[in-house]
Amino acid sequence: MDMLEIHSLARKKANVFVHNIKAEYKKDERKIYIVCEGREDFGYYGQVIKRKHPHIQMKKQYAGGKEAVLEVYSAFDWNIYEKNKILFFIDHDFSYWTGEKQFVDTNVYITDQYSFENDAVNVEMFMEVLEDIYGFANAKDEELANIREVYLERWKVFYDNSTYSMAAVLVSNMVNKNRLAKYIKIKRMIKIDNENVWVEFVKGKPIKEYLYENLKLSSNHEDEILKVQSRFEQDKKNYSVRGKWALGFMVEVLEYIMNNAQKYVPSLYSGEINVPKRVCQLTEGGSMAILAPRIRPVSSLEKFLQLNINCV
Repeated sequence: MDMLEIHSLARKKANVFVHNIKAEYKKDERKIYIVCEGREDFGYYGQVIKRKHPHIQMKKQYAGGKEAVLEVYSAFDWNIYEKNKILFFIDHDFSYWTGEKQFVDTNVYITDQYSFENDAVNVEMFMEVLEDIYGFANAKDEELANIREVYLERWKVFYDNSTYSMAAVLVSNMVNKNRLAKYIKIKRMIKIDNENVWVEFVKGKPIKEYLYENLKLSSNHEDEILKVQSRFEQDKKNYSVRGKWALGFMVEVLEYIMNNAQKYVPSLYSGEINVPKRVCQLTEGGSMAILAPRIRPVSSLEKFLQLNINCV
């Protein structure tokens, strides 16, 4: 599917969502409409709004991608409809690096980092999940502090060594006019007890070949990948790892600590208290359903909601 087909499909999807909102919209009601890219987004944005404004009604629509969300936004005459009642949420993706607009309108929220999943990935969330879901709450303070350092050390290595893979994704987006990163399985590309976190081989093939194959690239694109990687490394303040990869990394560290729990929390294996046990299994694909409502909203989201919803 090329970009023209993507935009055509986005317009078709948008027509449905625009009709749904216009059919319900009433100027004087205490109700807002939120339009997101995917259904997972509501666990974050919807829950933040609900906690802060429990008395405001909310109608949710997920459009199936950034292009579709922006098509919905563009279909409204904002001289007729109130902006602060119809809110849009999209991911930043590679927009900074491709020269896209960094601001659309006051009722369109764009994530600070690559995607909304990035807001869920930090050491505070990691420790919270480890204690609440993986059963480490009874561990000694010094044991938990050590695990915290393990996460921070691994994260730095993961982040610092991610630029080549991310550059390959961006080049693939430009070359193929389609997003193929969904075919990259981060679980196959990292190993938490590896010195560089990123592995050298996937199923016997060099990781470069794994990226080429799944992103529909070849050695002919290597120079361009290296140029993009250099841009990322020279401008780290605007660089972020793909959100789903960052989330996959955090899940892998959780599993690594769990699988080595006796090493990291020996106090829980004294026989006097229960050993760690998962309340539920987190996976790269299903984690956001559990984590999204736990995310502490970043300041840019707080400001966006204050600007818009406080006026309703």
